[in-house]
Amino acid sequence: MIKVQTINNFLLGQDIYGFYQSTFKEKKITKNGDHFIDIQLRDKTGQINAKIWKYCDFFEKQFHEGDLVAVKGTVKKYRKNLFLEISNINQLSPSIYSKYGFDEKSILPKISISTNVLYKGIVKDILKINNPYKALLNDIYNHYEFEIKNYPDRLVNSNYGYRGSLILKISNALRIAKLIYSDKKLIDKDLIISSILLKYIGRVKQYNYDIIFSLSDISKNESCYILSRDIIKKHAKKHKILLKENIINLTDIILYDSNEKRNDNPIASIVTDIFNLEESISYNQQIDE
Repeated sequence: MIKVQTINNFLLGQDIYGFYQSTFKEKKITKNGDHFIDIQLRDKTGQINAKIWKYCDFFEKQFHEGDLVAVKGTVKKYRKNLFLEISNINQLSPSIYSKYGFDEKSILPKISISTNVLYKGIVKDILKINNPYKALLNDIYNHYEFEIKNYPDRLVNSNYGYRGSLILKISNALRIAKLIYSDKKLIDKDLIISSILLKYIGRVKQYNYDIIFSLSDISKNESCYILSRDIIKKHAKKHKILLKENIINLTDIILYDSNEKRNDNPIASIVTDIFNLEESISYNQQIDE
């Protein structure tokens, strides 16, 4: 079996053979008028810029942005930064390349915290809720358990592009909410918790999963918030305890960030502030390399 190199182990001058995801691809022109392909590659250990200088027309047809790729090349340096000069690249078929050392777990990084533990914590929080949304939350979180545990919050964006980053984001927001509002008697804490749990649930419809994550067709026309609203409305039909005003109130909170003219909704504003705070905190120590 050929030795596969991970990005974090690349050394200047090293000849590379490995499997990566092409997260960016663009055909460009040098100052001299020559074509080249600018690429960003990643595996679970990191990212690196790559270039194709020769046979650009041929290689451009061999893969697409977002594809898994098998790559041969040499590590070079430009302005103190390493990059990979690619001599061969092909779209990767897992069934074929597995005998050459491909392992899907080597591509997409994941959080190091157990998503099962995070999920159990969320279930406990749902059980403590005392409002009409409790049954709805149980229904949605049971139905999408796999997606909630495994899906990223974003496809390619620092820690949020990692497997399990969706549930990590939700769990962190819950923790922030409980720390800030645990003693606030005039705030509807259960509604805040319910809204946090459902605000980004649309991610489970936003992505497709087949070894790597990709945008679904529906996500090209609808935002995460709209998809969250649609999931809520679909599952709410099963629960007669939910009144029409309950659904409107909840979906107004979910859609708050997508409205150009925001209504005076203190709960929606609080939920938005909590997620903004969550995003401002770095969780590098929670990534499994």
